[in-house]
Parts: sequence; C-alpha cells; structure tokens
Amino acid sequence: MGVPRSPLEAAAARRALPALQHEEIHDEFGQYALRYVTAEGTVVSERGRLIPSPSGGHVLVTEGETSYIGDDGKTHITKYSAGLDGYKAEELTA
Repeated sequence: MGVPRSPLEAAAARRALPALQHEEIHDEFGQYALRYVTAEGTVVSERGRLIPSPSGGHVLVTEGETSYIGDDGKTHITKYSAGLDGYKAEELTA
C-alpha cells in the first residue's frame, strides 16, 4: 500500500507521466500540426501554415489552443494566433 499524497504531490506525479496522446505532422516547407493530451487533462493543439506576405515571400501563421482543468474544477481555454497582424490571445472558461 502506498503512502497517501497531498494534492500537490499527486498533481506533480501526474505531470511527470508521459502524454496520453501525441500527434505531430510536419511538411518539407515548415508547416506543421500537433496535438497532445496529458495525464492531468491538459490538451494542446497548434497548427502552423505558410501564407503569402505582402512583400512577396511567405510568413508562417500559427494558430492554437490550450485547455486545462483548473483547481476550481472549470475548464480554462486559451486560443491564440500569431501572424501578419501580430499575436492575439483569447481566454475562456467553460
């Protein structure tokens, strides 16, 4: 039988576990998509894609979302993007 753990110790032990799901795709141009889910319920997904820039080249635009269950029991979500218009983030609670 194991020794009882405090909530902080239990959370730290879950964070040390490997991801439950991990998917990652890259192409030869640097575009990518990834998604992973941790044992503690954090979900991260992100996509990077090339778009034409006004100067004639290309810019990698990144879009993603991170969600986790907070100590309050609610799901906290951050959606973000970075590209020609700069960095934008939006936080939501479900």
